[in-house]
Amino acid sequence: MSTISFDLEKLYQQVFGGKPYQIPPEIKKDPTEEPNVIRRTPSKSYVLLEKYLNREIWLPTRLAELNIDNYDRSEFYLPYCVVKISGKKTIVKTPLAERQGTVKELYSIDDYSINLKGFFIDNKNRLFPEKDLDVLRQVFEMKHAFSIDNALINIMLGK
Repeated sequence: MSTISFDLEKLYQQVFGGKPYQIPPEIKKDPTEEPNVIRRTPSKSYVLLEKYLNREIWLPTRLAELNIDNYDRSEFYLPYCVVKISGKKTIVKTPLAERQGTVKELYSIDDYSINLKGFFIDNKNRLFPEKDLDVLRQVFEMKHAFSIDNALINIMLGK
């Protein structure tokens, strides 16, 4: 059996009409150097929020704590996934009496919206991913909460 390779970036662009952002890998100058660990300080979380909010980013995602019929695992892994987190603020502008300009007040912040796009690829058997699609449908129809585990989501939501 021959190996077929796909350029996921081109395939994504053909199917979804956009080009997701790829976070560049960290290059270590010294092989004995420990990797940088992002500590969750308010300033770093804010910088990441500004940089990655409303951007589609390639990141594998895991949906966990699932109770799905005919599914033997409690988690569902999406290795070829693009994540987009967006949010909205309501800002009220009030004109100043007898002065120029307005006072801007943050009135409310809506919930984050998390959008996942991606591909199911069966590398072993090259069969249509019927079981994966069925599990994804059941996840969509679930009436209880489940967790989403992803590097970007964990940073944004402070997990």
